[in-house]
Amino acid sequence: MYDRYRAASVASGAVALVFTLGALPGAAYAVGQGNEARAEETSPSREGYWPLEEAPGGIAPNVEPEGLPLTLNGDAWIYHNEDIFGDAALVGLGDLRLDGDGDWAATSAAPVGGDGSFTLAARARLAAADDRTQAVLSLPGSDADRIAIRYQAASGKWEVVVSTEDKANAPQVAVTEEQDLPDDHSQGVGDHLAVVFDAPAHELRFYVNGQLANTSTAVDTTSWTASGGLQVGRSAIRGEYFRGTVDEVRAYSGAANPTMINQMASLTGVPDL
Repeated sequence: MYDRYRAASVASGAVALVFTLGALPGAAYAVGQGNEARAEETSPSREGYWPLEEAPGGIAPNVEPEGLPLTLNGDAWIYHNEDIFGDAALVGLGDLRLDGDGDWAATSAAPVGGDGSFTLAARARLAAADDRTQAVLSLPGSDADRIAIRYQAASGKWEVVVSTEDKANAPQVAVTEEQDLPDDHSQGVGDHLAVVFDAPAHELRFYVNGQLANTSTAVDTTSWTASGGLQVGRSAIRGEYFRGTVDEVRAYSGAANPTMINQMASLTGVPDL
């Protein structure tokens, strides 16, 4: 029914001082029709699409022919449903299962650097919305995460966090989804999470289930480059291991528009997107 892949895990911890948008004057604002128009006109370039249907030898392939694969670590494993009466995968027949105890998947280098516009997305389902902050995706530098998409235990909500510089305890910009609570039902479809960093507009946009809430856009001028590989299911800096299921991981150079984000959020795989 499924295969299980194992490897050793190493994690380091760091504590960051977070400035939550909305607490700082002028740091965040409601989304109007004009804000979306400031996105880059050029089409994003897909650097990685990992449907997580299989992982032969512990390696989940990238649909992009020259793209970096994801290597499974710890107790990370690919669930594959071949029985129509069995538990459904989040999308397609397979997904990535993580127990939150030191397991993750990662690329060997950053598929997008973060010094220009980029888009990251994945579908994720928490095993439980408990008292642990849990990272779904992150791009690390040497001492801080360039960006992390995570479940924030203190608020019980999804959030995106950007470190303003690659230093331990660097100030952070945080964007919290205020409308949709995380889906942690064991038979649920989870939530589609997508982050767009629009460098020319100096905007960070956080979409949940294809929608951009009024509180989910922030001014952000951060431009330092991530040096580590894309982390799926943890922060390489703080740990924050994810306990649950991840599927349909994507990375693009460039800012995806709302229509593209809505297509990514489909419960049917879109391999040509």
